[in-house]
Amino acid sequence: MAIVSPPQAGRLTINVSEVVNGKEVSHARNFAGLKASASDQDVFDAGAALAGLQKLTVVGITRTSAADLANE
Repeated sequence: MAIVSPPQAGRLTINVSEVVNGKEVSHARNFAGLKASASDQDVFDAGAALAGLQKLTVVGITRTSAADLANE
């Protein structure tokens, strides 16, 4: 039997950093419920738009996808 992995909803994460007491501190801003059908370009564009609203320095935009594995 073959294993299939239908895509599920994912998450968009915007990683930001700031300097606190001379040390760099990283934070993650997570946005859940990302549609599995969204293209990488659309996800990046949404992340870039949200990044423009952040006070802290944006160091990365990440897409995390999940899939359920099933034996068929």
